[in-house]
Amino acid sequence: MITSTVLSRERRAVSDSIAGTVLDCLEFARNGGVLERRVELGEMPRLADVLATSSGSLAVRLEGWRDAEGKSWLQLDVSGAPVLCCQRCLGGVEFPLDISSRLRLIAPGESWPDDDLEDDSADAMEADEALSVLSLIEDEVLLALPIAPRHEKCESPLGDAREQGPSPFAALASLKKK
Repeated sequence: MITSTVLSRERRAVSDSIAGTVLDCLEFARNGGVLERRVELGEMPRLADVLATSSGSLAVRLEGWRDAEGKSWLQLDVSGAPVLCCQRCLGGVEFPLDISSRLRLIAPGESWPDDDLEDDSADAMEADEALSVLSLIEDEVLLALPIAPRHEKCESPLGDAREQGPSPFAALASLKKK
C-alpha cells in the first residue's frame, strides 16, 4: 500500500513532511516519479547519536525511472550541512553533505545479475512494495558520515596534558632511586 501519492512528472502535491512516506519502488520507477523535499534532521532518529544539534534540514530529491532495457532505477540526491559532534572537543562541527546514489531495483525473486553487481557507479537493492523513504535517506546519510568527526584544528576541553606540570610518577621514580 502506498501511503503517499507517487509523484509523476507533473509533481502532484503531497504533504510537506517526508516522515511516514512509503512507496512502491517499482511503481514509482515505472511512473517516472519525482519527490523533492526538505527533511528536518530531527525527523531522523538514527542520526541523533552523531548530531550536535537536531536543528537544520537536508534537501532531498528522489527520482525513479526505467531505462531502455526495462531496468528500474532510483536516484537519491541529498545535500545539506548537519552539525556533528566533534570527537575531540565535543563541540559542533559542520559536515557538508552532497550525496548522489544511483540504485538498481531488483524485483523480489529475481536473480541479481553479476554484470550489474560489478558496476561501481550504482548499488543494487531489492525492490520493496513499502519502502520507507525516510529510512532510505537515513541509510545513505549514515553511510556518508565519518566514523569519528572532528575539527581540522581544535583544542581538547582538558587542555594539553604536558602543560600540567610534573608527572606524579616522577616523584615515585625519585623515591625508588633512594
